[in-house]
Amino acid sequence: MFGFGSKKKYEDQMAEWLAHPNEFGVRPKSVRHKRTYKASLIHDDTEIHLCEYEMPDGTQGRGFVNGSLTWSFLGDGVNAIDDDNLILAYCGWSWLFPAMQEGGVITNFVSESEEARFIAQKQEQGLTDVTITNRYKIGTSELFEFTGSYQGTPAKGAGDTGNEVGFMAGDPRFNLPSIYFLLGRQVIKSMG
Repeated sequence: MFGFGSKKKYEDQMAEWLAHPNEFGVRPKSVRHKRTYKASLIHDDTEIHLCEYEMPDGTQGRGFVNGSLTWSFLGDGVNAIDDDNLILAYCGWSWLFPAMQEGGVITNFVSESEEARFIAQKQEQGLTDVTITNRYKIGTSELFEFTGSYQGTPAKGAGDTGNEVGFMAGDPRFNLPSIYFLLGRQVIKSMG
């Protein structure tokens, strides 16, 4: 069930995570709890706390505190992603990351025929220069991340022939792996 905690607790957890040597290695200049999402996910109900931060070097970002899965997406353009799409990506990442570590998602496999069908579908939809950048096998399902071009504009996405997400350059979501958005849609039962 949903619990209650202080905003300061989540700000402290975010600051501690940012200061870890594998992240920034220094404490942030500031952290502010922005919002708490009450999420019903396929594996449990949880609270996910969104925090904004600024590092001493001026880097600004947002991150999520959810038990042991504190995380912040970094990189150019990520701050332009709205909060609701960023939490969608976080939920996809938070399902995929542990599943890959535990061996429940295989990324080094050769697709018998699904990959070829998926590429052909993208070409029929008008994409050119389609390249598969990542493969994910979850049970018997095969999902693919791709890049390509649509009417001269870079495009990327993830999915299979029956379900996909896609983004054009200029869309802020283009700056994170598309698989996070695809899986986020699948793992979230409800969000409030």
